[in-house]
Amino acid sequence: MASTATNKLPAMIDRPLLDSTLLTVASGQLFSTSLIPTAVGNATNVLDIDTGFVDTSISGAYIDEIWLRYTKERNIFLDAQSATVGTYSANGTDVVVTITAGHNIKVGQEVYLDFTSYSSGSTPIDQVVTVTAVTSTTFTGTIPSISGPITGDVNVYPPIDICFYLVGANTVTNTNQFFPVFTASIPAIAANQAFSLTEKQILPLINHPVPHAGGNFSSATSSVSPKIRGLVVQRGQALYAAVSGTTSLTNGFYVNVQGGYY
Repeated sequence: MASTATNKLPAMIDRPLLDSTLLTVASGQLFSTSLIPTAVGNATNVLDIDTGFVDTSISGAYIDEIWLRYTKERNIFLDAQSATVGTYSANGTDVVVTITAGHNIKVGQEVYLDFTSYSSGSTPIDQVVTVTAVTSTTFTGTIPSISGPITGDVNVYPPIDICFYLVGANTVTNTNQFFPVFTASIPAIAANQAFSLTEKQILPLINHPVPHAGGNFSSATSSVSPKIRGLVVQRGQALYAAVSGTTSLTNGFYVNVQGGYY
């Protein structure tokens, strides 16, 4: 499909875009404090749309998918970060975990718990729990019923929070050049070794330049739905990403970006 006076966006398949970048670097602070990295080097460039202005044949890029691929194959949980040490109290079907330093875990998220000690009876089984309630320093999950209360220590593998930034410069010299556009919170469980920001509906809604057949994301044909989520990035801009916290990931994620130039 060629461009015309009324249609400035050609079919993206004419100039496909596929890029992959390993992300391990942390932003320097928890996102609960601020999304902005504490230093210029605390974010990774994951896609550059000609910030050097050397390719005069493009105006920008259309991105219809960003997916994250963990660097290893895991069958239980993702060991991207060292475990957060907490304490727990389990009774009946509830386990309450306390993390004194605080956390950013939200209701509905899945968290892997590795119980390391217990006060009486037998220790609860290590497992993924779905969070049902939170405070600033605690969260509650559901477990198979046990006779309690049982207390002890637990290693917590919370979701990995990643923020994506838009930068409009070839050289980044100040953290105020990072503009947060969206965040992805990836539960550290084996099912999320590949994590699609399109399927999770994290990418924003846009108008796709090329018509597609199929149903909407919520329909029975969602797997072949039109690409109605993504980004349109103009020439001279770049996408960066950083992980929440002060410590880089022990094992990172490959940030894979797919789309096309226009």
